Amino acid sequence: MALSQQEQQAFLSAIERVKQDNQTLLENSKQHPVWPLHVIPRLHGALDLIASQSVTTPAVACAAGCSHCCHHRTVEVNSAEASFIVYQWIAERRDIDALRVACQAYVDAYVDAHASGQRQACPLLQDQHCSIYAYRPAVCRKAHSLDLAACASQAAHIPQQLERVLKSEAWIEGVTRALDEFQTQQHQPLAQALLQVLDALERQQSEPQA
Repeated sequence: MALSQQEQQAFLSAIERVKQDNQTLLENSKQHPVWPLHVIPRLHGALDLIASQSVTTPAVACAAGCSHCCHHRTVEVNSAEASFIVYQWIAERRDIDALRVACQAYVDAYVDAHASGQRQACPLLQDQHCSIYAYRPAVCRKAHSLDLAACASQAAHIPQQLERVLKSEAWIEGVTRALDEFQTQQHQPLAQALLQVLDALERQQSEPQA
């Protein structure tokens, strides 16, 4: 559905507001060693609030154990969000080697799976449930469907609530632009991004202490 000129302008204005608000937060927390990550919980909280305030008819069809989108799409994250996910995983004292193995297996199988048209499950999907649901990526929080059958059939168009999509995208884009002002963000598929963070942490741990 195409946006009117007024709707487009409102969308762009929303992006700019989010960017400015988060630039201020980043500037104020710049002395903290992991300061870029401060905006990620804020982004996730905003997306969850948008989702909870969205009322649709028909209702959102997504439910626990429904994992069609976890097989159907390649999730992309930026550098800050990938780091946040890894740090949360570590904070929960989960097996870091298990995370590396899952992500590497996904990357190793990626080319063959896509060449054959096979649906590849997210490396963090376990028993049809998201294993990092509390700190899942922003694009996963934005994703929703009003028609389960459309998801099951891998339809090209998944009906969604437009207002929720626009508000969510404004937050995601605004935060991304704010982060880019301080530290250019790489955008990569989730598995590759997490492996990159894990490699960086491994290098840091192997460096001799000053």
